[in-house]
Amino acid sequence: MYKLSPFSYTFNKSGKAQKIFLENTLEFNRNETIAISGPSGGGKSTFLKVLKGIIPEYSSGTLEGEITFEGRPLTGINFQENLKKILYLFQNPFSQLIYPTTEEEFLFSMENFNFTREEMNIQKEKFEKLFGLKNIWGKKTSQLSNGECQKLVLSSMLAIGPEVLLLDEPTAFLDPESRAEFYNFLKIIKGERLLIIVDHHLEEIKPLINRMIEVDSNGKISESSLNKLKIKKIQSIDLPILQVEKNLQIDMENVSYTYHKNIPLLKDVNATFLSGEVIAIKGANGAGKSTLFKLISGIVNPDSGKIVTKFSNKEFVNNKNFHNVGFIFQNPENHFFFDTIGEELKQSFKNTSIDILKDDLLKRFFKDIDLQKSPFLLSEGEKRRLSILMTVFLGKSIFLYDEPTFGQDQESIEQITALIRELKKHGLVQIMISHDDSLIYDVADRVLVLKDGGLNEIPRT
Repeated sequence: MYKLSPFSYTFNKSGKAQKIFLENTLEFNRNETIAISGPSGGGKSTFLKVLKGIIPEYSSGTLEGEITFEGRPLTGINFQENLKKILYLFQNPFSQLIYPTTEEEFLFSMENFNFTREEMNIQKEKFEKLFGLKNIWGKKTSQLSNGECQKLVLSSMLAIGPEVLLLDEPTAFLDPESRAEFYNFLKIIKGERLLIIVDHHLEEIKPLINRMIEVDSNGKISESSLNKLKIKKIQSIDLPILQVEKNLQIDMENVSYTYHKNIPLLKDVNATFLSGEVIAIKGANGAGKSTLFKLISGIVNPDSGKIVTKFSNKEFVNNKNFHNVGFIFQNPENHFFFDTIGEELKQSFKNTSIDILKDDLLKRFFKDIDLQKSPFLLSEGEKRRLSILMTVFLGKSIFLYDEPTFGQDQESIEQITALIRELKKHGLVQIMISHDDSLIYDVADRVLVLKDGGLNEIPRT
């Protein structure tokens, strides 16, 4: 289906910012399942955009070399003809939403390709069962969790029946059960079409794939193998003493919150979080985990009950606690306001004068970072790491991480893990929402599960 002759893609015409390149011819055949591996920020998503034809069709960069699909270039009139054949799931699913309601969003692609009402109903029933979509019908797309959004966008694409699926971190926001269901679905459709997947759960997808393609840290594309993967040993992070509140305690007292159709999302939640703890919050997509964080941070107030933060003989109730909280949002772009990375970091640096903290963490989290680059042009994994560092530099006493390892390669996960462990030594309250069981096992002191509106502690396994 694809023939990739040696090519290179650069972001500007000077050729000084080379992003990805191929030195040997590659062919991708129908019925293959191919995994794309490599470090965060290396160019995996850029490679998928080349395979879709978005690059160079909608790119200001320069693509040199020849890439064909079914014997024809991917650009011009061929790009339009391939819209139904080649479908691309973006790493950030919210960037693909068009309509304000979930039903409209699901049906849009099928309507665009003239599916009959009967065909649309059959597909809706099929994917409603597969991805558990019944609970999201009637919601506004702006109210979806990232996991719900990912399932909605993915199902609307699969319903069309494409010949090629380009999947960029398709399970990044899915809970373990939903991720297992999705991988089982891939087993069913494997061989029916060409599947090309960027996924950091490499051991889980290993039984599904026929081939591995690597995009290394320099942007070089080459044939690879799962057996070549190595995890670099990460040294611990040693930070100077941070000026944060000690002996801090957060009490959630009978907290309830209703979000959609008068159905309680949280019901009489009680919990206590203490200085020096790392607490993991687990739960299915849409259970209310992100809403719980909004309540703890004071972005929204509970319908009943209260959240009390105590330290230094002071108490802050509900939204009065906002200035103590560093909230790492699920969508890292929510952190960005300025034109360059340097400007973003400068605002965070105002709260710390410790230069070694800035320099050491920047070098650890980024191989090479251009401070004049827009933060919106980073890879999704790089955006996440930048949002974490910006929050660290703010000097808050409470950290709320919403999926901290989303979009990260294993080395970056190890760096984030080392940072969480170091912040624990300094007495911060750290609460994280995560579907990454390995991370939870490595750093969490306690694990709480949000289910049916209640929050309950479970044994750490």
